Amino acid sequence: MPIVTTLMYRSKMPVLWVALLVLTLGTSAIFERQRLIGELTLQSAVLHRLASQQADQHDAHLTALSAIFVKGGAERQDLFLEVAAAITRFYPRIISAHVVPYDPAERGIDSTPGLSEDDTALIRRLAKSSTGQVQIAPAIARTGHYWVIKRTPNTDDATHALALLINASDLIASDNVFWQTPSVSRRLATPEGQHLTGQPAATGTVLTKTLGSRSQPLVLETGLSISRNDILPLGRVAWVVGLVSALFATGALILKQRSRRKEAERSATLSAQETRLAHASRVNAMGEMASGMAHELAQPLTAILSQAQAGRHLARRGDVARLAGVLDDTVSQAQRAADILDRLRRWSKPNRSELTACSLDEAVQNVERLLAREMEMRGAQVTLQLADTPLTIFADPVELEQVIFNLMRNALEASEAAQITVTTREQDDHAIAEVADNGPGVPETLRPRIFEPFVTGKPGGTGLGLALCQRLVEEMDGDIALLPDAAQTTFRISLPLVKEGEHK
Repeated sequence: MPIVTTLMYRSKMPVLWVALLVLTLGTSAIFERQRLIGELTLQSAVLHRLASQQADQHDAHLTALSAIFVKGGAERQDLFLEVAAAITRFYPRIISAHVVPYDPAERGIDSTPGLSEDDTALIRRLAKSSTGQVQIAPAIARTGHYWVIKRTPNTDDATHALALLINASDLIASDNVFWQTPSVSRRLATPEGQHLTGQPAATGTVLTKTLGSRSQPLVLETGLSISRNDILPLGRVAWVVGLVSALFATGALILKQRSRRKEAERSATLSAQETRLAHASRVNAMGEMASGMAHELAQPLTAILSQAQAGRHLARRGDVARLAGVLDDTVSQAQRAADILDRLRRWSKPNRSELTACSLDEAVQNVERLLAREMEMRGAQVTLQLADTPLTIFADPVELEQVIFNLMRNALEASEAAQITVTTREQDDHAIAEVADNGPGVPETLRPRIFEPFVTGKPGGTGLGLALCQRLVEEMDGDIALLPDAAQTTFRISLPLVKEGEHK
């Protein structure tokens, strides 16, 4: 046995064992901590989405109750109370519904008696100060509850206030066992920071996000206080110590017994490393494809969700005429998702999709209609400056819209109340499309690599959107670039125009 190996066995064995044990425990703790944080992020996103959807339902209930009260008036309290009873029965988080007259001398309507004078005054004051928007405020006499208030009718001539009492705890309730863990916390507060329900996280990881409801932008805070027992429970420590000790003893014995075959073992180790690298390469390729699929499908699925919510609202109102259009849009977006899946399935294949002559301006207008609802919710504005003459190019219509959608969606997410300008024109036998926004711009460090996969400046971004845009544009014999000297952040697409009599 070589002298170095002998010395290792005689003097360094305990040190190596301790180092390996510490490394294994440390790695296990890091992975467990990341797993817990990942679970918190995932479950928080699910809870946020559900709470946002439920908050949006309150607007619909207020609208329905307001219409019933305006039609029947105080004389037909039975109509109002009947609908209010149905709402509170099917939506237990809605505790009660009330109509409070501006004139204290008049009698109001209460689905549940016992409205306090303080809350009555609060409802009346907020409704009078409203300019048409829904008002929210913590209930004075009911801890953990808040009011959703609007004037009725919703005009400057309003004479009554309409209010729903909401149980804040039920709004963020969940049956998932994750939220029953002692180290996990959740809390709901008003936009001004007034506590409604739950407990704030004392230490650890805290995630804060405003609900996606324009009328009720309540703040959802979730937290995870990670202790040593969470990432390194005693049972796991004992198991790791035993496993490392057994493996280390076995490895030491094998090394001692096979010292004369060191070269052969080196060859075997190199071979095993090559196998692991090949496997890692395949896993990374699969991960890229999966990330790309999730990134692209999120867009039509978001549109389908929005249309479904709008359809449910129209169905509840009995607006069958408009419901048909919403269902048509939903079918269109489902087909779009199917087309995207087909494109992603063929992404890795050498053959290209068949290109057809299509209109660049029509693709821009389709995407603008697709994003209209989200832009309205975000307070964003898009300006289309389209060419005077038709711009016809050879492209796959779905892929062309996908490129424009990605660029406009990035511009929409770049800043609050984004101002986006989409310009098309003809230049040197090419169709030019430019998407500009007033956001903070792309950091100088990212500009040279902005089209590389997994390079992104957005928190939580996949870094695949622009890479996919570049791939699709190049398959259309065009190019895409981030303009370096533009006053605003501007991406330019250049595609060859269809020449007269040209076919592909």
